[in-house]
Amino acid sequence: MRVFLGFILGVLLTILVAYMADAGRAPVCPAGATGCPLVNWDEANLRFKNAQAAIQSAWNRLTGHKD
Repeated sequence: MRVFLGFILGVLLTILVAYMADAGRAPVCPAGATGCPLVNWDEANLRFKNAQAAIQSAWNRLTGHKD
């Protein structure tokens, strides 16, 4: 159980640190410029929402719920 909790905390801490590092940087950065964000947060948000919808759909199929 400690390993699982450590894994989850490690993932959350990594995401938090990346977000904090990107918070003060310009959202759009031209090629070759310094100070660019580490993560494309718009793309990460889109992928998270797609994954969330896929999980919800699978759960609804598994439990027999209608959309």
